[in-house]
Amino acid sequence: MSAIRISRSPDLQRLEAEGFRLRVVQGSACHLLVERLPAVNSRREVVLGTLYCPLEIDRDGKTVNPVRNHQCWWIGEAPCDSSGRVMNEMISNSAAENKGDGIVTTVAFSRKRADKTPYPNLHEKIWTYVRMIWHEAQAIDVTSDPRSQKPVPAVVDAQARVFRYPDMATTRAGIGAATAKLLARRVAIIGLGGTGSYILDLLAKTPILEIHLYDGDIFELHSAFRAPGAPDGAELKEPKKVDWFGAIYERMHMGIIRHPYNVSGDQLPEFQGFDFVFVAIDDAKARKVILEGLIALKVPFIDVGMDVALDGENRLRGICRFTVGTPDCHGHIAQVVSFAEPPDNEIYRNIQVADLNMLNAAMAVNKWKRLRGFYADDVREHHSLYTVATQALVKEDKT
Repeated sequence: MSAIRISRSPDLQRLEAEGFRLRVVQGSACHLLVERLPAVNSRREVVLGTLYCPLEIDRDGKTVNPVRNHQCWWIGEAPCDSSGRVMNEMISNSAAENKGDGIVTTVAFSRKRADKTPYPNLHEKIWTYVRMIWHEAQAIDVTSDPRSQKPVPAVVDAQARVFRYPDMATTRAGIGAATAKLLARRVAIIGLGGTGSYILDLLAKTPILEIHLYDGDIFELHSAFRAPGAPDGAELKEPKKVDWFGAIYERMHMGIIRHPYNVSGDQLPEFQGFDFVFVAIDDAKARKVILEGLIALKVPFIDVGMDVALDGENRLRGICRFTVGTPDCHGHIAQVVSFAEPPDNEIYRNIQVADLNMLNAAMAVNKWKRLRGFYADDVREHHSLYTVATQALVKEDKT
């Protein structure tokens, strides 16, 4: 993710030129901190605090105007008026909030424009809050000023550089602290078929530093009908799956690493030290070797699988499954994951349908996010089955 440039944003440039001390943090979300602002505390002393607001920028690095969110937050003791009374009329929440990337605010402000319209630009929004807080400090110390006598270059702190452009979905939703829990060092996907490719699609939107793709197969015509996206027929010149998907998701995520071969016992040492592995293959023999190898390496994983068949009325019935294995909980694997080879006859079909592949992938990634603490996980199951015909979702806590 390239660092935000102040020169691309007229709003930030104006604040910088006026002498405000700006800190832009670009991590799990984008944040703006206006530091060393004079404020009054409950003892009628003039102290310094920090104004915080989420920073929404467009693809060119400019702040998005008009400003969608009218709120700001404060880091420090709740600002008071010149008599030492907390300015409750502008405070909407007095609870501390973790904004992610090491930023914890103490109170939330809510001040809309008089005509209730959105702030036309970030510059006006920041000045609205600064003026209210600073005015009370001036009543006690007329020399107090939030600005330096000359422009102060903004500090841009670009953390975890994962994406090629800022994650505005996280910033707009205000879930930076939750998203930061997904920051993993190395995650692998073994198998880029229907389910594995959708797993990649979902993981590419998370702040994993490196996503390793393992598959030795070719992206063929049938692959296009059970994978994300809509390839042009002229593009389907049978590339390796890792190259096909790698080229797509490298446009967004910087840490896509390709391994154009199928995983066997010989490659298992490569997974030593991985944070997590998703296994999405339909080769039962290879699955057994891989899962047993990951257990021996003490690498946590999720194995996914589908079993779909036609019934007598030409309707599809089937099950989607995910199974979690961790260093502390893996005794159930042999009980719930089939390592039997499919029947070797022309009746057997490996039926896959895009929506079930997508569902299976979403189930697996959702569980991984619960393991990371991004989602609440009251059940803490290690094995789950979704049945198509009944819409039943069975969750089992296997130990």
